[in-house]
Amino acid sequence: MNNHYSDLKNIFIDGEVFDYISLDKSTTMYNKLVNALDKPLKLILFYGKPGTGKTFLLQKIYNDQKGKKRIIFFPRPFFEEKIFLQTLYENIFEECAPEFSHYNEFLVLLEKHITSSKEAIPVLIDEAQLYPTDLIEKIRLMADSRLLKFLFTVHKTEQEDLLAKDYFQTRIWETIEIDTASKSEIKTYIEKKLLFHNHFGYLNLFKDKHYTLIAKLTNGNLRTINKLMYKLFEILEYYDEHNPSLVKTNALHVKYFEMAGISLGMLHA
Repeated sequence: MNNHYSDLKNIFIDGEVFDYISLDKSTTMYNKLVNALDKPLKLILFYGKPGTGKTFLLQKIYNDQKGKKRIIFFPRPFFEEKIFLQTLYENIFEECAPEFSHYNEFLVLLEKHITSSKEAIPVLIDEAQLYPTDLIEKIRLMADSRLLKFLFTVHKTEQEDLLAKDYFQTRIWETIEIDTASKSEIKTYIEKKLLFHNHFGYLNLFKDKHYTLIAKLTNGNLRTINKLMYKLFEILEYYDEHNPSLVKTNALHVKYFEMAGISLGMLHA
């Protein structure tokens, strides 16, 4: 049976495309990235922990810029050089790519066709840490031609600091790091999600103590926040259907957040 909590949980489904929520952090990062892309830089590194909103910022920049200038966005990694070069060629020239026998042949065609361009075409590359090292090196050589400029987006994890890798550390001209969301940003994020989907009547469900707990359970990770909120409303959906007297409509008991956290392994019973 569908109820209002069903609708609420669905706005926190974390898919490839979600509603862009403007936070102070994301607005600052957006402006930094756009300004960096406007500079005559060859390679830019944008990094941060998984779930901090890097991909969604790239998608917004691409959507905002594609009507104004030539820009290319690769949201998924390439593992084969040949496929990468063919896809890049087709994005630049909007025609089927010829068969390249080797990388230098691609460079010759590139230089022949776009040397008249006054500025380099920006290429946004997400998940760059998954690219083969030799392909990253060839991308760097493409940037040396000044015909293309590349923005690498990579995950920074506790196990491995990707900035320590030689091809990122010694080649990058500018680095931009995005942090996890603060408690106030978490509050803004949830409120804007509800407002965007016309569920402003449920804003009174959340109190300061709830945001404090959400921040503690998720460490400010937007992807984890989405998971927690989805599970929270899924639990409320169940109780509203089977035992509605236990669910207050003017505030939520902390136990529901704790139940969601336990279900997702964020808390231990």
